[in-house]
Amino acid sequence: PQQEVLYELYADGLAPITSIKFSGAPRYASSKVFYGKGLQVDLTAKDGVSGVEKIHYALNATSWTDYASSLQVNSENEYNLYYYTHDNVGNAEVSKSRNFVVDHTAPSSSITINGIKFGENILSPSTTFSLSSTDQLSGVRATYYDFDGNSRRNYGGKISTSGLKDGQHTVNYWSVDNVKNEATKQSLSFYLDLIAPVSEASINGDFCQKNYKFVSPRTNISIAATDNKAGVKNIYYRIDGGERSIYANNFKIPEVTGVHTIKYDANDNLDNLSGNKYLTVFMDNRAPETGIKYAKSQFFARDTLFVTSKTNVSLFARDGESGVTKTEYGVDGGAMTAYSEFTLPTEGYHSINFKSTDCVNNAEQVKTSNCYVDKTAPKIYYNFSIEPIGSKKKNGKNVMIYPNYSRLYLGATDDHVGTERILYSMNGEPLADYSSPQTLDVSELNRFKNKKFYEVKVVSRDKLGNESEMMIEFYIGRQDD
Repeated sequence: PQQEVLYELYADGLAPITSIKFSGAPRYASSKVFYGKGLQVDLTAKDGVSGVEKIHYALNATSWTDYASSLQVNSENEYNLYYYTHDNVGNAEVSKSRNFVVDHTAPSSSITINGIKFGENILSPSTTFSLSSTDQLSGVRATYYDFDGNSRRNYGGKISTSGLKDGQHTVNYWSVDNVKNEATKQSLSFYLDLIAPVSEASINGDFCQKNYKFVSPRTNISIAATDNKAGVKNIYYRIDGGERSIYANNFKIPEVTGVHTIKYDANDNLDNLSGNKYLTVFMDNRAPETGIKYAKSQFFARDTLFVTSKTNVSLFARDGESGVTKTEYGVDGGAMTAYSEFTLPTEGYHSINFKSTDCVNNAEQVKTSNCYVDKTAPKIYYNFSIEPIGSKKKNGKNVMIYPNYSRLYLGATDDHVGTERILYSMNGEPLADYSSPQTLDVSELNRFKNKKFYEVKVVSRDKLGNESEMMIEFYIGRQDD
């Protein structure tokens, strides 16, 4: 018999819906979407009626692959991922796609030294660093640096070395891109030279330290400088506020008597400039002046100075700057010798050469003084007014006899300076001037008494004090007394 069967049918006309999930890697979106290392892509699908049968995908490929598990995208590249799902009755969704870039490469950085540099990265305090970073994919997110491994700093412009001490240092630098690829640190070693040269001026040649540093026209000045690292570039100096000059050779002080000031400094090859230093000197360009002095017992006549062998000769010198250090003299062309007060023992004409030298060796031109040493006393003469009338024995020797009206005349001659005085003494009396108006003179009449022996001492002095002496013995009376 005919039988009716009832079947329940479901009509499924809806395609599944597929979802995509990116995980495990940093993401950065700009004009493109970038992912870093560790990217995992998961596809899931839902169907409300007949159910999901398969998910299909194509990753940079022309053919479809059945999706079975998470996709690990570990190669750097730009990707196009296509995917769709069909259900158990053949409903297939329209394929979807995602474009993304996997970036595994860290940025690259370079460093530039701006400013003064010398030799193997010896840098000035004014020198700075610039960093430049590039990234070919996701782009640079940040650039960092540090000095000597200390705290990390964000780079935001030129890097100053302010705060670093003089010496060897290292600047480390690196960058990170937008998907956290971090570059390996790069380094630049450098020496930061903060120390300016040390300079010192020296006085060469004539020099005398007293209340001033005295120098002479022969003196020269040298300046030397040393530097701890970069080396000395230039030494500068100026004299008495004049033009600043580069020191190349030793130089002299202007030959103007008085104080002069040298101001000097130096810079190194990084233009570290030292502080000013000063050298103050006194230019002594005048020689001393020496005079000569003869002590007593001197007489001037006929353009000649006469002295005795006992006359002290002294020299005196003066110098208004560095002062006298030595005075010398020589006699009659002999060698010069150090001065001390002296006499001239030999009779005759003499020539004395003398000069003085000051503390910076300014020597005076030799001066000359001439004199005549007279050590010969006057020659004494005597004469009686009458011839002797006989002789008489006294103490074993003959003594001439003169009558009591006899007169005794005295005289003296001197070859050089002349006789100054004639003195006489009779029989031990005090000496008296011959021909003095205050005394009776031996030449006066009736000066002698009869029957008496006489001893007349005669002394003659010249104008220098040279003295001669004579004893005259005679008897006044008659032969038969």
